[in-house]
Amino acid sequence: MDSQAILMRRRVRAKKILSHSVAHLVLIVLSLLFLIPIFYMVVASFMGEVESGQGNFLPTEWHFENYVTALDEKFLIFFKNSVIVVGCNVIFIPLAATFTAFAFVRCKFVGQNVLFAIILSTMMIPSIVCQIPMFVIYVRIGWYNTLTPLIVPAILGGGAGNIFLARQYMRTISGSLDEAATIDGANRFDVFFRIYFPLCKPIIIYMMITTFTGVWNDITTPLLYLNNESQYTLALGIYNLFKGAPVPGKFPNVRMATGMYMLVPCAIVFFIFQRQLIDGVQMGAVKG
Repeated sequence: MDSQAILMRRRVRAKKILSHSVAHLVLIVLSLLFLIPIFYMVVASFMGEVESGQGNFLPTEWHFENYVTALDEKFLIFFKNSVIVVGCNVIFIPLAATFTAFAFVRCKFVGQNVLFAIILSTMMIPSIVCQIPMFVIYVRIGWYNTLTPLIVPAILGGGAGNIFLARQYMRTISGSLDEAATIDGANRFDVFFRIYFPLCKPIIIYMMITTFTGVWNDITTPLLYLNNESQYTLALGIYNLFKGAPVPGKFPNVRMATGMYMLVPCAIVFFIFQRQLIDGVQMGAVKG
């Protein structure tokens, strides 16, 4: 019996080791498939004009001046527009989402559950379906070719997914806090801004991170509403740079350097706030 038990334990252990090894191998392969294009993008950004078009894997000489060449006047305009759009979204989306969630958690009104169900149901509607009527509306009110269509939706609710996460998190906050504040004379706005908003810091940081990466990399919305280079965001400007034929001063090496300016901010944000990103998902999805 002892020998059979030992044999069974060895077999179970061997199966676990094999399954873990296979899982790690799959993850390594998938990671390489993701990292190899990025690695080539980094390497190509340091190549010279000639070898960047020859498909060389490594540069024979490192050209750091490519990053200076990429910083032309158009790039600075695109970067400024992206900073404006991303900054407004990062500020307004968490604020609007938490404020809307607060209404569903602490303000009782007729049809509350029905309205919340309707808001959640919008998550099942493809965003492209809403783009056509929104485009018509924005054109008629004179917002076409401006940054306004990229900013205004952030003020109006913050998105169904963010509202849901904020609501789930707020449901874990004791109602005795706002009851005590109300007794002391605080109104709803005081309760929200002085109690709930500070307590929602983890989920707010999560929304700010996801908003930053989503808006910074967004190309569909700017492509739909912007037709003037002076209004292009960085993502749209780089898209047009990559899709066209090489122009003087914009060979593949400089294009790759420009792309690196797009990639680096998201990478920095992720590595700095990856813990808050994971915690935000767990707190928003598990609590409540």
